Amino acid sequence: MEPMKKKSFAKRRRRRQVHRQLVILGMIALGILIAAIGYKFLRENQEKEAKEAVRIEQEKQETLKKQAASQNKENQETEEQRLERVRTQAKERGYPAGVIELLDKNPETVDFVEDYEEKKNEPYAETIGDQLKEGEIPLLLQWDERWGYAPYGTSIVAVSGCGPTCMAMVASGLNQDPSITPDKVAAYGTEHGYVDEDNNTYWAFMKEAGKNWNLSCYEGNLTEEQVSRELVAGHPIICSVGPGDFTKIGHFIVLTGYENGSVTVNDPFSQENSDKSWKFTQIQDQIKAMWVYSKK
Repeated sequence: MEPMKKKSFAKRRRRRQVHRQLVILGMIALGILIAAIGYKFLRENQEKEAKEAVRIEQEKQETLKKQAASQNKENQETEEQRLERVRTQAKERGYPAGVIELLDKNPETVDFVEDYEEKKNEPYAETIGDQLKEGEIPLLLQWDERWGYAPYGTSIVAVSGCGPTCMAMVASGLNQDPSITPDKVAAYGTEHGYVDEDNNTYWAFMKEAGKNWNLSCYEGNLTEEQVSRELVAGHPIICSVGPGDFTKIGHFIVLTGYENGSVTVNDPFSQENSDKSWKFTQIQDQIKAMWVYSKK
């Protein structure tokens, strides 16, 4: 073959080779582009599907919540229905009459009555908890499950222990001693004969028992001015009250503060009464006796 023809053939062959390489590279690039587009499309679809699955699940959960709420609402007892159920249950199980009567005296006691059989024999609390604040008298409720099942006379603290519970408030508050609990004070009262045959607390308990907890006490029928002066000085006052706002027969409460004619009352039988502000003139005529306490 002539030299010129050989060169021409070689050039054409190289051009074909370059063309084939370019075609191959183009096809590779196109494949990569198609793969990238496909991958992106796949990812977008997967993300959409995942979001849709999350949305469906959320809607499902919301539907279930609404159904459960609706079911609970249908099954939810009214306060009156629950009181009647607990009263019926208490009678069927032979609970003491005094325990059952708590429901009529104060609906706040419904948990206590409902739990009577389960908790009546449990150990009583060693302390009143972390309720103590310097210069304040804590509110303790006689039907608190921590001590309400404890004996008092031939009854229990929840039913008849307003007196010991008041003394526990005063003694624990003035001494800043959380170990002075209503059940311990009730045990002291029973042991020392301060309970009558009907499980009422003798007034002598209020005058004398405070000595056991290092308290000074004086008894008197105080005027509003005297009440104000004692309470402002940090001297709580236990009152025996007759029929009226706090009782139908007899009861003990604690006056713990005074401001602008209003007194703060710790009623051991009622959270509701204890949350109110009372004008002294409102309750003055219901008070039968007063005992003022201070720390020795």
